[in-house]
Amino acid sequence: MVYIVDDGEDYQYLLQQVFSRYLSRYSVRFFTDGEQLHQHLLTGKELPQLILLDLDMPILDGFQTLRLLKQHTHWKRIPTVIMSNSLSSENIQACYDAFANSFLVKASDFEQLKQQIEAICQYWLELNQTFIANR
Repeated sequence: MVYIVDDGEDYQYLLQQVFSRYLSRYSVRFFTDGEQLHQHLLTGKELPQLILLDLDMPILDGFQTLRLLKQHTHWKRIPTVIMSNSLSSENIQACYDAFANSFLVKASDFEQLKQQIEAICQYWLELNQTFIANR
């Protein structure tokens, strides 16, 4: 299961198209902000295998959400990939300081997005060996 946390409706739509057309073997769930994700994780029965997290969101932004995830016993090992339009070295450093697993710039067109998401999923869901503690 892949959780995508991003408030951009257009970006969510493009990601839905990528997953439904090319990556249908993966289940995906969307959240529009970090607070929605947090509430779901508190009440949900299953943990995602991967979280794609935008930095600029309302309510609970990407930095706050990342820190919350990495401080929780059961959530800190979930691979969390930051996706942002910002190439600010301060943002990149802050994300890695908060234990992001990866920081990527959002692709600028559909074909690049498709290739980027395919590569992310292949690495984090197929090649990488992870440990997710049971609740």
